[in-house]
Amino acid sequence: MRVTFLHLLPIFIPLINCQWTSEDLALYDLVEEVGVNFYEWFDIPREATSNQVKKAYRKLTLEWHPDRNSAPDATDKFRQVAGIYEVLKTTELREKYDNILENGLPSWRQPLYYYRRMRKLTWYEGILVLLFIGTIAHYLMMWAAYFEKTLVYKQNFKKSRKGKKEDPAEIEKQMKEALVDYIPKYSELLPIILAKGTVTLCKNLFLTAKDAMAKPEEIDEGPTEEELAQQRRQQRAAAAPQQPEFKFEVAQGLKAVSTNDPEMEKKYAAENEVVSQKQSGSSWTPDELAHLVRLSTEKYPAGTPNRWEQMGRVLNRTPEDVIAMAGKMKQMKQEDYTKLLMSSIQQSVPSEEKSEDDWSQSEQKAFELALQKYPKGTDERWERISEEIGTKTKKQVMVRFKQLAEMIRKKKAEN
Repeated sequence: MRVTFLHLLPIFIPLINCQWTSEDLALYDLVEEVGVNFYEWFDIPREATSNQVKKAYRKLTLEWHPDRNSAPDATDKFRQVAGIYEVLKTTELREKYDNILENGLPSWRQPLYYYRRMRKLTWYEGILVLLFIGTIAHYLMMWAAYFEKTLVYKQNFKKSRKGKKEDPAEIEKQMKEALVDYIPKYSELLPIILAKGTVTLCKNLFLTAKDAMAKPEEIDEGPTEEELAQQRRQQRAAAAPQQPEFKFEVAQGLKAVSTNDPEMEKKYAAENEVVSQKQSGSSWTPDELAHLVRLSTEKYPAGTPNRWEQMGRVLNRTPEDVIAMAGKMKQMKQEDYTKLLMSSIQQSVPSEEKSEDDWSQSEQKAFELALQKYPKGTDERWERISEEIGTKTKKQVMVRFKQLAEMIRKKKAEN
């Protein structure tokens, strides 16, 4: 197993930290800051006792106390005097200071020299130092990668060209052309890469913020659920077979036919009297009731001039009988009126369409239950109702619903 310096570095770091304590570092900083011999400043011999050190300390504190001395550097001098006293009064620190006087401070050959200076750097100075070291390391690693590629290329080239005779100059030229992209460039240095990355990051952040601040209507959020449902309904409608559309011609500009001939009026009055004698007081058949419903809702709706007379002429009834029966029908139950309405609709439908749109009683019951089960607003309502009935298409269901709704609306208008 190959062991490198990087593998042993985690072992050396704790040993370096344990070799010097915080007191040692503070002592080195104090010696470097004062710059003179502590004994000479206190004016005591190197073998002075603790009492001599205390006397010298009291004398210097009185001299350099900020309240007594107005010199600009009085505060710094007073702090240095206190630090020197702490060193000289302690036997252990005094021995270390004596060792410094004999051997001097750690030089640049020792790691402590750089560690002490790193501790005094500000945060931006530390970043610059680390960036400088990282740039050098990165540049050396690029050259190491280049040389590694060169060795690998040479080995592969020798294996591929084994047994072939070629010019060494030509081989060298081919190698340079193949490795030209791996040569370290100044544009690939760490500071330049960091600068480019920072600029790119700022641009991306600006574009992201700009997109986030854009108006909501400018952002394409895709189709909504309602639009998707509408698309599905359109696709189903397109897939279903198209029903033929019937167009009916309607006469326009017709005017009511009337006469002022007295003889004709007498004739009509006589006919009406005969009819009234025949029909007055007689019971109404289901066909007549259905015919009455059809006339009152389709041919002679509310608001038609001489409505009851015209309906009575068609039904061979007097206007009084028609009015009386219409009043009774208004008092009918909803179910009975619906059945009567269905029979009138079936009679009014042409024979060709009756076979297609004929609704049995079971289909009508299933239709009513499906309307209650799938109220207005249900998604794909008519498809589901058609599936519930089983025998009717979506178009037939919608036509049926429109017919019933129109009949009920006309009845309410009459009431």
